[in-house]
Amino acid sequence: MEKETICAIATPIGTGGVAIIRVSGAEALDVARQIFPALEHAEPRRAIFGKLEFSGVIDEAIALYFPAPKSFTGEDVVELQIHGGFYLSNAVINALISAGARMATPGEFSKRAVLNGKMDMSEAEGIIDIINADSISSLRAGSALLGGAMREYVDNLQQSLTNCMVDINVALDYPEYDIDFVTLPQVRERVKAVLDTLDRVLKTASTGTKIKQGVSVVLAGEPNVGKSSILNQLVGYDRAIVTDIAGTTRDTVEGSFEYNGVRFNVIDTAGLRETSDTVERVGIERAEAEIRQADVVLSVVDSPNKTPEKIENSNIIKVLNKLDQHGKTLGDFDIAISAKTSENIEALKQLIFDRTINSAVMSESLILTNARHIEVLRRAKEKLEQVLQNDTNELECVSVLIMDAWNTLGEITGTTANEEIINAIFSKFCLGK
Repeated sequence: MEKETICAIATPIGTGGVAIIRVSGAEALDVARQIFPALEHAEPRRAIFGKLEFSGVIDEAIALYFPAPKSFTGEDVVELQIHGGFYLSNAVINALISAGARMATPGEFSKRAVLNGKMDMSEAEGIIDIINADSISSLRAGSALLGGAMREYVDNLQQSLTNCMVDINVALDYPEYDIDFVTLPQVRERVKAVLDTLDRVLKTASTGTKIKQGVSVVLAGEPNVGKSSILNQLVGYDRAIVTDIAGTTRDTVEGSFEYNGVRFNVIDTAGLRETSDTVERVGIERAEAEIRQADVVLSVVDSPNKTPEKIENSNIIKVLNKLDQHGKTLGDFDIAISAKTSENIEALKQLIFDRTINSAVMSESLILTNARHIEVLRRAKEKLEQVLQNDTNELECVSVLIMDAWNTLGEITGTTANEEIINAIFSKFCLGK
């Protein structure tokens, strides 16, 4: 299948100034030349201006030719820069297909790049994270993947395990030689060092997951304590309707803001109270569900004499609102604010950040944000822990466990990943990538 020439649009579909059509494969130049004759005089990596000509359509365009292996996919690649437009882009794709190409499947360009050794699996996943990034911290994490931070990390772990297995095999295969062979305690000490390295990175997973998905912040409390006003203050615009009527918010209302490079998803919920109103009751049930799964809950009251609602969540910030009405009394609350005057809203953002994000992790060069990477590293850790916990005194048994861990680590970069895993990952990509 990888021998076929493929094509797809590499820019968002719709009206725009420029659209880019990508063609990759052994016949890429011949296929593209059939609708862009100026490619007859193409020079590698130099833009060429000319006319698109097919089915009576004429358009001015620019083409770039990247011969293998110096291209994104490692194959011959042609990129056509045409005027943007849904109909024109589809017409060019159809013309390329008529000329001998086929439509690329999602992620097929990146998949070919991996198969042709232009990048590894983790670097390819960094592309997805960069495309989908919605905060500066998630963008940095994706850039680190694309830049090879995970590949370097895994390579170093595998090299340590390789050295260990080499020494074990020497001891097993050449017992007659008078040399100092590696002992089981020495092997376990080296495995312990690898485990320590794994643990340090795995500790970034909780914060890394929040960096990628955003931190869920739920506003909870009785009706009319100012939850909707707080949401509007946090996100910076009027996202929720605010009135003096109790029960105005009957369903969850969401908005988001970025703080210290992290995206926070704020959910305003129906006021918690007993009610016979069927619609409001449904809203309250949804509020309770959001509260249970939130990363942090802002339990809001509007008077220092009130007691915050009992909430099913272990991470609660007790917020006293309407500071403009009742003075500076804080009482048994974590923070006092005024959603009306914006007083202490920035301090509330900082408190939310402190309660959900490990600041020390933010400065790490490698932060685990990918669920697949986290799962693989945990499995590798379990296999290596068996080396320390196993009662066997046989180096052969220990060697098998170390090899299992080595192969598990290789699933991240693609060193040992099977075709099913590869296909599952690249199915998440867009067509032109």
